[in-house]
Amino acid sequence: MFSMRWPDYFDEQAPFIESKGWFADVLIEWDGRRYRPVFYDPVRLRQVVDDELASGAGIFREPNLVVIDRVTRDCMEAAITALIGGDFSMFPEPEWMP
Repeated sequence: MFSMRWPDYFDEQAPFIESKGWFADVLIEWDGRRYRPVFYDPVRLRQVVDDELASGAGIFREPNLVVIDRVTRDCMEAAITALIGGDFSMFPEPEWMP
C-alpha cells in the first residue's frame, strides 16, 4: 500500500494549482521509500519544454515527470495508483543521515 502526503495548503490552493498546470509538492510513501513526482498537464509541459529549448539549453529534463490531463488531486491520485500497479519507475528521495 502507498500513501500520498499532501501539503497543508493544497485544498485551499487547488484551483490555482490546476490553472498553473504544474505541481511538485506531494510526497509518495511506498515500499519503505519516498518519492516526489512532478505533475504537468500537456499544455504547461509544452510551454516549459519550448521555453527551455528556446533559451539555448538544447535539452529539457525533469526527473519523476508525470503528465496528466489536469493537475487535480483526483488525476494525481489516479496516476500514482496506475503507476504503482504497473511500471513505477521514479527516483526515490535521498536518504538523509542525521
